[in-house]
Amino acid sequence: MAEPLFSVRGLKVALPDMTRKPLVGRAPLAEILKGLDFDLPKGSVTGIVGESGSGKSTLGRALVRLLEPSAGSIRFEGRDITQLPEAALRPLRRDLQMIF
Repeated sequence: MAEPLFSVRGLKVALPDMTRKPLVGRAPLAEILKGLDFDLPKGSVTGIVGESGSGKSTLGRALVRLLEPSAGSIRFEGRDITQLPEAALRPLRRDLQMIF
């Protein structure tokens, strides 16, 4: 079987919950994506569908590393992009696009 274009394992993203922010200090974290596992094969067209607030945009931003995952790994063309520094992500983002 061919290597997938994207391979995601245990992806978690937590963001500050601004609805519960105290007057002083930081807002507690809300886990938006919880342990996602999936593969996207090369040459496929994939749509992410869900209700408003279900995490579609958060997933897209995490896949192109506009958001930092809290846990898990994201492999693009066999390369783990989860730990790449920002400078290494710039050329990679030319190959990655989100359509809204």
